[in-house]
Amino acid sequence: MNDLTQYAISIKYLLPEICLVVAILLAAVWNLFVPKAKEWTPFFSLLGLTSAMWFLMRSWSSTSLPLFNGLFTVDQLTTSFGLLACMVGAICVLMTVGYEHHLGRNRGEFYAILLTAVLSVMLLAGSTDLIMLFVSLETLSICCVVLAGFTKTDARSSEAALKYLLSTAATTATLLYGLSFLYGLTGSTSFQAIRERLEMPMSSPTEMMGSVFLLVLLLSAVGFKLSLVPFHMWTPDVYEGAPTPVTAFLSIGSKAGGFVVALRLLIDVFGKQSNDWVIVVSALAILSMVVGNLVALAQKSFKRMLAYSSIAHVGYIMIGLLAVNHEGLGAMMYYVVVYGFMNLGAFAGAILFANETGSDKIDDYAGLIRKRPLLALGMSVCLLNLAGLPIPPAGFFAKVFVFWAGSSIQTPVGGIPLGALLVGVALATSVPAIYYYSQVVIKMIVDKPSAKVEALPKEKAYIDSPQEAPALALAMCLIVIVATGTTAVDPVMKFSKEAVKPLIARPSSTTPPVSLIEDASPFSRTAEIAGNVGLTH
Repeated sequence: MNDLTQYAISIKYLLPEICLVVAILLAAVWNLFVPKAKEWTPFFSLLGLTSAMWFLMRSWSSTSLPLFNGLFTVDQLTTSFGLLACMVGAICVLMTVGYEHHLGRNRGEFYAILLTAVLSVMLLAGSTDLIMLFVSLETLSICCVVLAGFTKTDARSSEAALKYLLSTAATTATLLYGLSFLYGLTGSTSFQAIRERLEMPMSSPTEMMGSVFLLVLLLSAVGFKLSLVPFHMWTPDVYEGAPTPVTAFLSIGSKAGGFVVALRLLIDVFGKQSNDWVIVVSALAILSMVVGNLVALAQKSFKRMLAYSSIAHVGYIMIGLLAVNHEGLGAMMYYVVVYGFMNLGAFAGAILFANETGSDKIDDYAGLIRKRPLLALGMSVCLLNLAGLPIPPAGFFAKVFVFWAGSSIQTPVGGIPLGALLVGVALATSVPAIYYYSQVVIKMIVDKPSAKVEALPKEKAYIDSPQEAPALALAMCLIVIVATGTTAVDPVMKFSKEAVKPLIARPSSTTPPVSLIEDASPFSRTAEIAGNVGLTH
């Protein structure tokens, strides 16, 4: 079978990404050619995201299919993070519909760049080659810089974009330096070839030192993307200055890219060298939990508080990765899914409040339940779940699963099992988290109305108003939070464990022939037959 046929067969596995590319092009040119119908741009964006999700769900398969000579791999991890990115993108589009008055005339460009960022996360999820990884990660970073500074008339937005640009430029140099070391050490850009070379005994002390050095470089890049302390300094300023829908995307969409990079590199490539990075990543996780929660206590801005709390949550999530087993990685994936919707719900509530009051101050939320009871209750559910309280127990279960997996880590640190140390710090730092999240809830429900709330009209109809789409985004997040804390706990955990299976059961060293890849197409419903003739599971 010739290369052209192989290329054509591989293309059909990229149908989700192709749907997004079409939506990006349509969003970019629609306002230019049909300016009187620019209100249709978000609907085209949602249609592209929905189509991508449909193809992703159809492509779910236990087979691992390398495409384009291993440059991109379609497996459960690729599909699951693609679904998460598309859902996050859809909710951010809904938030933006109620925020468009801040964007001026450049609405189409905003949606196009947002969809490009979602596409970058999807490509990042399936990257199994250093070049593909770098291009996808840099595309995501550039999109985030542009989105952060999109409201050009706002000085804080321009400041956020500049800070993010300078920070990501330094991190890019560090990452590229580390990737060049990795290529020089192994002689390949393929994850599979790199892993096989690293599993061989190092022939000299120089190679051993080089391996440790490149791990430090790669961890700094991953730490920046995840906002791990001490690579977090950009986070609060960018979160506060960027448009709120962009902040919502950065909090989970961009971080999803960071998590998948951490999984692909640390587990898939450096899994056998876990002893070299577990202690370092543990220290970063502990610092993130302590600094994130303590500094969040002093914040007066709602978005800055969520920025520092997101730093702490990344520390919690990393406990699952540090377990380096199926249970831990499954718990990590469950936490990422649940945390994503809790955080998006909180930001949707912040948009609804800011649209009417123009304020981001925590004190201005006081007495909100008297004028906007549904908004106050919806935000309270999101915030209490972020605190880990069982109301409903989605956030509580997420922490329990991660802490339980972390308790299995037996690496000794000063005579104490590392798992006990991590879980102990996580439990201790959860106390201030409960305080600052509950403080906002108490202000909304118990305190007297602030001047901003007092000035609101008594009744607000969300249907057929600019607030309709953000209210729908908040409602969707609440439905997911309630479901993942009650009836959908087991299905979501099963989904999470299936998602990380490719990292546990590594693919074989031989790429299946393209004819077998064609037979294994999830669209042709013959994956089981393909598995029997030698495809990787």
